Amino acid sequence: MLNKEEICVIIGGYPQTHTDSALISLTIESFKRQGYDVCFVSHAPVNHDIQKACKYYIYSDENYLVKFPEPSSLAIFHANVDIHFQTNWGNKMGLHSLAILMNIKNALYLLKNKKYKKFIYAECDVFLNQKDHDTLESKLIESDFMNRDFWLMIEYSVNMILPVTALFGGNIEYFHNVFSQINNEEEYINKCRIANGYSLESLFAALFCIEPSGNGYLLHEKPREIFSSEWLGISTSGIATIPGLKKELSVEVDIVKPKDKTDHLFFVLNFNKKQESINLKFYKDNNLINDLETTTGPIRWWILDIGETKSWKIEVFYKGKLINTLERTTEEVFWNIWSYFELK
Repeated sequence: MLNKEEICVIIGGYPQTHTDSALISLTIESFKRQGYDVCFVSHAPVNHDIQKACKYYIYSDENYLVKFPEPSSLAIFHANVDIHFQTNWGNKMGLHSLAILMNIKNALYLLKNKKYKKFIYAECDVFLNQKDHDTLESKLIESDFMNRDFWLMIEYSVNMILPVTALFGGNIEYFHNVFSQINNEEEYINKCRIANGYSLESLFAALFCIEPSGNGYLLHEKPREIFSSEWLGISTSGIATIPGLKKELSVEVDIVKPKDKTDHLFFVLNFNKKQESINLKFYKDNNLINDLETTTGPIRWWILDIGETKSWKIEVFYKGKLINTLERTTEEVFWNIWSYFELK
């Protein structure tokens, strides 16, 4: 059984809009209704209602942005019979990871001096329905959570180990001691290097999977395989997609190198579940070279010769409105070894 009097739920968030604040409130309330005390941590101020809803509220302005010394191995894959596309979105995934870690450390420092022995960490968009809360509790009991140092789900473990950092937990004293070795950007980067990346997932892979210590439990199941809530993980890159409401069109584009050549590069329009007409404008050194109409849906790509070009830009228009802009230098494109496009 779970002794909930000894467990505090740490919820982390970075509210920027009224939607963010509403989602934080829902997530806090969902865990409170299960009988947990809640500690909310953030490096952005929150409104008074959120503060009152929590047992503890910690604010810090330490909004670190990590400067990666090499491209991060955290990447997203897309492949079919014709192509292999891999991207880490310009080596920017995980830039706020050190700030998130410091928030967690602040919460652990407070809670270890209170009555609590264990914690569950959840990001602000881990909003679970009652069935999912029951499932989570069952999974924790099955793993003997109260006697474990750490409990982690594993999202992916083929080419790289990808622990889930949106929902995990363990022993407060144990995590406090493990994280105490990381107090600045240099120490963070050095530890992450073990896992060939600099995201929080990379750090957790290094600490709890590659060089583990303590009595931990790794659950090799993805959150989407375990939980059913449509509200789980609805906030991506600062945009919340509210279930049941019409989704805003989000178009992802990238500029990447070929896997093995240096005389050309690729403009890539990534796969999209929605099929909509859009307008794309391509630029070389701020000179418009192509203005085309296309549709979202299947992944699409365009090959561009490099020549003497130093900078590249894509603009995405939907119904006459600019919805996305991406700029890269040639140097950035070829430096980023984890993003590439390959024609099979």
